[in-house]
Amino acid sequence: MKALQFSKYTRIYFESRHTETYENSRLSFVKSALAKESSNNIFQYFKEIAHKVSLKTDDGTNILGNRYKKIDFIRPDSVLASYLSGEINEKKDFRNLDIIYPFGFNASQKQAVENAMNNQVSIVEGPPGTGKTQTILNIVANAVIKGKSIAVVSSNNEATKNVFDKLAKNDVSFIAAYLGSGKNKQEFVDSQSGCLPEFSGWERSIQENEDIQSKLLELAKNLDVMLVNKNQLSALQQEQDVVLTEKEHFEEYYDKINQEQINIKARKILKPKAVLKLLIELENRNVDSRISFFRKVAYAFKYGIWDKSFYLAENSVRIAICQKLFYTLKISELKQAVNKLENELEHYNFIERMNEYSELSMKLFKSYLHKKYAGMNERKLYKVDDLWKNSEEFIINYPVVLSTTYSLRSSLSSKLVYDYVIVDEASQVDLATGVLALSCAKNTVIVGDLNQLPNVIKDETKKETNSIFERYNLSAKYNYSMHSLLSSVSAVFEDVERIMLREHYRCHPKIIGFCNQKFYDNQLIILTEPKTDKEPLVVYKTVAGNHSRDRMNLRQIDVIEKEVIPEQKLNVDIDSIGIVTPYRNQTEHLQQVFKNTKVKADTVDKFQGQERNIVILSTVDDEITDFTDDPNRLNVAVSRAIDQLIVVTDGNDPKRNTNIGDLIGYIKYNNCEIIDSKLYSIFDYLYKYYEEQRKVFLRKTKRVSEYDSENLMYGLIMEVLQGDFRKYDVAVHVPLRMIVRESLLLTNEENRYVLNENTHVDFLIYSKIVHQPVLVIEVDGYEFHKAGTVQIDRDIKKNAILEKSKLPYIRFATNGSEEKEKLYEKLKSIL
Repeated sequence: MKALQFSKYTRIYFESRHTETYENSRLSFVKSALAKESSNNIFQYFKEIAHKVSLKTDDGTNILGNRYKKIDFIRPDSVLASYLSGEINEKKDFRNLDIIYPFGFNASQKQAVENAMNNQVSIVEGPPGTGKTQTILNIVANAVIKGKSIAVVSSNNEATKNVFDKLAKNDVSFIAAYLGSGKNKQEFVDSQSGCLPEFSGWERSIQENEDIQSKLLELAKNLDVMLVNKNQLSALQQEQDVVLTEKEHFEEYYDKINQEQINIKARKILKPKAVLKLLIELENRNVDSRISFFRKVAYAFKYGIWDKSFYLAENSVRIAICQKLFYTLKISELKQAVNKLENELEHYNFIERMNEYSELSMKLFKSYLHKKYAGMNERKLYKVDDLWKNSEEFIINYPVVLSTTYSLRSSLSSKLVYDYVIVDEASQVDLATGVLALSCAKNTVIVGDLNQLPNVIKDETKKETNSIFERYNLSAKYNYSMHSLLSSVSAVFEDVERIMLREHYRCHPKIIGFCNQKFYDNQLIILTEPKTDKEPLVVYKTVAGNHSRDRMNLRQIDVIEKEVIPEQKLNVDIDSIGIVTPYRNQTEHLQQVFKNTKVKADTVDKFQGQERNIVILSTVDDEITDFTDDPNRLNVAVSRAIDQLIVVTDGNDPKRNTNIGDLIGYIKYNNCEIIDSKLYSIFDYLYKYYEEQRKVFLRKTKRVSEYDSENLMYGLIMEVLQGDFRKYDVAVHVPLRMIVRESLLLTNEENRYVLNENTHVDFLIYSKIVHQPVLVIEVDGYEFHKAGTVQIDRDIKKNAILEKSKLPYIRFATNGSEEKEKLYEKLKSIL
């Protein structure tokens, strides 16, 4: 098309050789985003990538490449234009009060919908079981009710089919067209019916709709508060479970220290923080000094402790008693808070009010659809050619289009631009097809989870596409081999509005608890409760040996068939059972073993997006490989299980410093099994609270010690852990007796040194998942620790104890250098 512009008129020459003349006042000229050199350079890169990675037809036609070839104009208001420039359009001024939630909602889903309606680009992070589809449906409903067109796409048909099925369940699927591939389009055309649904009961007057809106506003005021309370209740219940589990482990240590079973009963109501203050005072006492009469009286009145046996006991026993009292009081405090919130929610009738809100929202949605469609006597039937010839008309009748990212642009006219494009499972969408989908979107919502499996790019393809990337001199944010659509959009738009869906509704609390700690930094709010009496977490270990051959482990398959199934009382013909493995070879053999049953066996990658009541994870490897141990793969495998997760693994040496090892350690810890180890579990809950109180005790902000050198080291440790070692945390001034057993390996003198309540390690890095010590860090002041001093003898003794206990340690002298590099390398060597 060409145009000749005159003073008052413009003549346009169309490709069909037809010409038209228009007054300039009737025309507006829009410049393509490709007119900008940097944007055009990035787009040309993707065009070349598309030709390289695309599948070809039998006659050699490059499908994806051809679709890119046809793009010669990119609207400046499109998401692709923003993506190429790295600049998002300004926010829209959309009143959040106008948003409805016909498919139900929670606090984070509500924020996700508001973000979608007010921003050109928004990201919804959707961990497993957090209601991604529900969020998408609410965005769809709000877009449709505003008269907007919307496309929902993913890299596969399963995710979009789920959206269509949920629309059908609520009798509103007639607004959606399942398009995409030529086959899907033909099936849609063939399945059309001129009949519209029965709209009986959908019609409402303007006054009725206004009354519903007023009721929704009234409900929303209290529901927002109650949603916060609901989440707080869940967080408290999770915390309560953590403390109860840790207290069970503490009992072994307590019984060893307090062999005379001295008990106290405080004669006043104490808060856990008060007990920690007493604990700190006791730990800062001289080990040999007795508690004076006046101090006893002060403790009696301040803490209500009058028991004579408490004051006659050794200081280490008194400290242990205080620690036990902390657990008891904290559990009681949490129980009271839980009961209070439960009563508030029950009194408010929270579930009934939530259902009422959703039902009223659905009535408004259906009222709008009645107004739009009820006047049609008969619905128009479309032919395949109409999909691209009459796209503007079609999208009015079918405002929701479902497709793959690969085929969206060819679902209707390639000139059509959707008001909204929602990309589901975006971590599995490759950049070439993702960019193609963004080319026909005015606004987009990117939905996915970077902690689940990304799109798979073969090594050969990586090599070829990296070669192309190097020629274009682009930012790594656009690198095809490095990024999925989700990770690239996150990198390009660093300040994009994003929300993590935090409320989890799928798995047993103990099952998702591992994923929550390991992969989501405890951000998930677990709203599930146990539904069966089955043990939620089980480990089966094969006899030690080399059983794996060619990525297949027949011994593990035998264990599943002959031990797991009968011992766990699983019914292969009735129960919802899934068996997941890292490797295709293991999967194919399992499929043969269970081919005449309801058991579904497949690779973890194929299981993403699915769920089963019982999931059996076969690790296959004799020695865990990086492929099996991939954190995203393990996250997907674990989170497929609703009621029970059974891990079948080898019986060889413990898998320390692996993700699989963390899972097994987590299972042992939460089943209260005692690990036959020379090291105690570190009681991180107690010591996190202790550390907070110690900071108060020191009365100096951001100080964890009286010594500046230790405060500097604490800051350095936290900086290092925030990088590649997020699975670890640090505790300060941990008594040595808390992490090292009295052992036959130690001399009598060393055992006495361990049990001395004043003997501690400066810093202890430990695993947040399995609660095991990882590394001791000591800070040595030059004058205090130099040769010939008493302290250097103690250092030598402590080193010997740590070495015999097989606990790694590192010492930093205050007159040394390169502490950060040394700590990083030490942790790396441990891994």
